[in-house]
Amino acid sequence: MNLIRFTATATQQRAGLTGGELAQVNKALGFLQLNPRHPSLNTHKFTSLCTKAYDVFEAYAQNSTPGALRIFWRYGPDELDAKKKRVAVITILAITPHP
Repeated sequence: MNLIRFTATATQQRAGLTGGELAQVNKALGFLQLNPRHPSLNTHKFTSLCTKAYDVFEAYAQNSTPGALRIFWRYGPDELDAKKKRVAVITILAITPHP
């Protein structure tokens, strides 16, 4: 299982969601935490945002909806727990409607 961290931007965007949208994003985040390749997420690399330092991925929070919400994320930076064991982290960069 991955640990989920949010950038300030993603935190603000998530806080602006209500009702069904928030529920759908939370469900997608749960899938992302357990398995980033979960079929319902349709996860794929978003090459236009990738850098030399890390790859950026897009996951679906909604589908077949005008302005469907997307979650942009990356792997890392990983952390160490109290026993100095590596903990895998997924950093949520943004939660935005599909253009």
